Amino acid sequence: MGKPIRKITIVGGGTAGWLAAAFLNRYCTSEDPRKSIEITLIESPDIPIVGVGEASLPGMVVLLHQLGISESEFFKATNATFKVAAHFVNWNHDRRGNSTEFLNILNAPPILDGHHLADYFITFDPARSDPSAGMSYVRAFSPVVEIVKGDLSPRAPEDPEFSGEIGYTYHFDATKVAEFLKELATRRGVIHILDTVDSIALDEKGFVKSLDLREHGEHAIDLVVDCTGFRGSILQKTLGEPFISYADHLLNDRAAVIQIPHNDVTRISPATKATGFSAGWNFNIPLTSRVGTGYIYSSRFISDEDAADELLRHYAGQVKGAEPRVIPIQTGRVRNAWVKNCVALGLAGGFIEPLESTAIFMTDLAVRWLRRFMPTKDFEPEFTTAFNRQVHRLYDEVRDLVQLHYHLNNRQDSKYWRAAREELKLSDRLQENLSIWRTRSPEDLDLASTFLFGGPVYALLLISKGYYSDAHLANAHHLKRSVYDRYRQAIRAARANQLRKLVPQSEFLRGNHFVWGERASRPPPIPAFFPAATKIKLPLHPPKPKKN
Repeated sequence: MGKPIRKITIVGGGTAGWLAAAFLNRYCTSEDPRKSIEITLIESPDIPIVGVGEASLPGMVVLLHQLGISESEFFKATNATFKVAAHFVNWNHDRRGNSTEFLNILNAPPILDGHHLADYFITFDPARSDPSAGMSYVRAFSPVVEIVKGDLSPRAPEDPEFSGEIGYTYHFDATKVAEFLKELATRRGVIHILDTVDSIALDEKGFVKSLDLREHGEHAIDLVVDCTGFRGSILQKTLGEPFISYADHLLNDRAAVIQIPHNDVTRISPATKATGFSAGWNFNIPLTSRVGTGYIYSSRFISDEDAADELLRHYAGQVKGAEPRVIPIQTGRVRNAWVKNCVALGLAGGFIEPLESTAIFMTDLAVRWLRRFMPTKDFEPEFTTAFNRQVHRLYDEVRDLVQLHYHLNNRQDSKYWRAAREELKLSDRLQENLSIWRTRSPEDLDLASTFLFGGPVYALLLISKGYYSDAHLANAHHLKRSVYDRYRQAIRAARANQLRKLVPQSEFLRGNHFVWGERASRPPPIPAFFPAATKIKLPLHPPKPKKN
């Protein structure tokens, strides 16, 4: 057995770099200093943070809990707000050509009498044929539609942190999150070097031997984590690992981004809004202090100038003097995220447009896998192979779900939307599943992986897109209408109580309603992390943050 790794060097800051640093510092240290791994992060003083991803998935809630960070601390430092759903508008049209809407939410539907709730809805609920079928389906098992429409907080003022029956996550200022994690990580022992990497030396086997730093000289390497963003300075440029484009699956290659003030500070939405534009879509992410927004689009169908104009017109009155910043994006991934003694995380490893707010969680998941497959200095190839296999599956999983949003659009008013539906390549697995799902609802077993998106997520998307508007499921004769009717009656009776204690999110944030709860002095063990579950049950009481 080889000698243990004693040093991990992360090159590049930003959210990806500091998330990795904070997590590895938390889980790769030991009570015996001789067995701990030294974590060093090197970032250039001259390269700005891209700041991709101001919304997250429920894994962020688990991450904060595991790092011992209170929600109160996090919200204050990052201008955070609650998120309970992604709200899609103008991705499909009704028969009159009017925009429709639907939600992708963070709570899972129940199983009724051994069958999926989606099966009952598709079989017995007349709303399945309506343009608002997706909203009706969500109402059948969750109060999130009412929460989004009412701009409510998913947590009641008296609820302890990290609690509540409504699944939630956060919107936040990505730059402030990076600064917050930097302060946390360095306070807990991560070494921070502010310097420029002028060159990278390889050994006779092609492994990264050392970094030549402009001010600090040679920096020896055991294991290096490439968090240099789209540049891919180490894995791609130095080690020559090729990039696999997803351009055959996804059209968008540009992002025009701006920051704007709230239109009404008393209404802060708990949803990330994704509105279909002429050649892409607009994201709207409400923070406490501002709104982050932008246009994700394809340069094949619109120029940068016209895209900026369309974005500014959409927010007329809120964008005085604003000038969108255009960022070229390349959708895809590196062939292998781990090569020799270099692991790429974040944008250095790949990028898929932020339609489902996956970027930060994909980094979170990858750094957990790195910890799980931590090698010795022999760099066992089995560990590298296993890690890369997981990353390949993760990227393909996200690609397929994002592409399905486009493939199932029915818009006829734009060449872009017709091309997204008709011209792009679907993966073999997705093509096969779309045939299977004509006569039954999606299940996890249909999917190659469910790190983020399981069968219930696909079922909600298909229902919302009208896929089952005139369907007859193969198992329909096994379902009992009486079971569905009793369930709906119980849900209607419980709905008012679910909403009774909730207040508008703006009121919750102004009141700073963050409390630890009476058992906070005796925190439970840190909960296990289940990456296969999109719907993560929130722990009731978090551990108190460390005071160093």
